[in-house]
Amino acid sequence: MHHTGYSQHVERCAPGIVRLLRDAVPAGGRVLDVGCGSGLLAHRLLAEGYAVTGIDASPAMIELAREHAPGASFEVVRLPTRAQAGAHRKLPESDAVVSTGHVLNYLEHGEIAYALAELAQALRPRGLLAIDLMTETFARQSESRATHAKVADDWVIVTRFSRPQPDRLDRDITVFRRAGDAWRRSDEHHRNATFDSQEALLVLRDNGVDAQPRPAFGEETLPEGLIVLTGVRRDLG
Repeated sequence: MHHTGYSQHVERCAPGIVRLLRDAVPAGGRVLDVGCGSGLLAHRLLAEGYAVTGIDASPAMIELAREHAPGASFEVVRLPTRAQAGAHRKLPESDAVVSTGHVLNYLEHGEIAYALAELAQALRPRGLLAIDLMTETFARQSESRATHAKVADDWVIVTRFSRPQPDRLDRDITVFRRAGDAWRRSDEHHRNATFDSQEALLVLRDNGVDAQPRPAFGEETLPEGLIVLTGVRRDLG
């Protein structure tokens, strides 16, 4: 259902990500897709000639990704890894780190900063970072939407928003799927921590990446408060 119901966001963002990569990453370069989900972005990046490694905290999503983008390498990894240099779980050195779907916001506030540092450190010199991030502005905007629904012939997704505390946005998602003549229901709880863009930029700078905020990866329109951070790792030489 996530592969089908939420594919539009990746489809909107992918062209801008590809343009950013073309300007910064040589053909065949290694791209780390963080929070790769079911492999939608990885599939597009493979078609553009990049070598792709995808990581996600969900084993089910990694299984889907391996089916959808078999030319990429996928692994179940939860950020932050807190791995030391040379450790097995340390993120692979990459020419670019990309991420859509504000996946870092599924972590606690302190973990977001630590994960940002790990992403920056995974970049090779002059490597590209391009990720999106949920800020408090996005959460405030969502307060005005009590419910959001997507309806298709054989599935329905209903999302309810709540603010249990400052710097938090929770979403309760109910999915109905047609199963023959009946419908199957499943429920999910998504807990997000918002993160200040200026704090994120400071973390990246302290870890060698000169980044800046922008409203989108390319020409797509993102919801207010969902920002994109792009930057390049400094050449230490």
